[in-house]
Amino acid sequence: MILVFDLEGPLSPMDHAAEAMRQIGKKIGRPDFFELFQMLSLYDDELTIEQKPGYNPGDTLRLIAPIVATNMSSEELIAISEKATLTPGARDLMKSLDTEDVYIASTSYQQHAYTIARRLGIPKEHVNCTELLKYEDFPYMDSLLWIFEHYKQDGIMAVKGVLDALFWGEMEHQYLATRVCGGERKWHVVEDLSGEKGVDISEFMVIGDSITDINMLEGVKKAGGIAVSFNGNQYSAPKANLAVSALSLMALKPIIDAYPNVWEFVREWNETPEKIKLLKPDMREYFKAHKVNPFYDEVRNYILDQVIARQKEMRAAIRKEYASLT
Repeated sequence: MILVFDLEGPLSPMDHAAEAMRQIGKKIGRPDFFELFQMLSLYDDELTIEQKPGYNPGDTLRLIAPIVATNMSSEELIAISEKATLTPGARDLMKSLDTEDVYIASTSYQQHAYTIARRLGIPKEHVNCTELLKYEDFPYMDSLLWIFEHYKQDGIMAVKGVLDALFWGEMEHQYLATRVCGGERKWHVVEDLSGEKGVDISEFMVIGDSITDINMLEGVKKAGGIAVSFNGNQYSAPKANLAVSALSLMALKPIIDAYPNVWEFVREWNETPEKIKLLKPDMREYFKAHKVNPFYDEVRNYILDQVIARQKEMRAAIRKEYASLT
């Protein structure tokens, strides 16, 4: 089985681009730049929902690329990543796996994705992410900040039209040239890996938690593989076929070990009062010691609201202020 992980959420709680924007704000005396990123993240959701041609979920990092590139060095971006916490259980899970079968598909800039992969022992060549292009200037900053002030008063829908006019009318294409690994491009990562390794997509497990993962999750689900929404939200959970809600990434280990009998394990887990007895002795001790109490839910429309609520609860507990970034 081939495992493909989204990075931000499943492997590390921090939203690296949001944190970079916060640091840029501090540099230039704008403590509200995290909120600026939130505005563009909501705008990203709206463009994804309306299925704007040529736009992929996660292209927020395309929109902010000139701002980041003109205000942060590569070393500064790596320094943010070095300080990022890892998702509880992520390091232990990677130690228990053959990382030759582990890959990352992430919207994150290379500086973050490569750093987190290194810290987890995942080969750099297994990381698919976003190359941050170099920009000398960003002449549209004043226009964006004017829109931002109106957003703070009236919300995203009040400014969506002017954001459209700025990004897709006024702005020169060179400032939108960064190619983000999100949406359909994450799905293409899975397709390419399937071809390269000669492994059918039905033998893949993909793990995501946000709107940038919906194509990957839905594609693997349709192909008969395991599509996991790990502490996801209203975008990722409906596209998955398995929702795992837990305070530790090690909650995935019993699922991985159960393969190819994943669904039998999930059903038995949900029908057994003393669930811990279903685990192998070493895993049983780990779950007890680290207080791992996961929920494994087959995603069905009739319990979708309940599943999403459970996902969001765990998401908020782990990702904290980054949880609202969809």
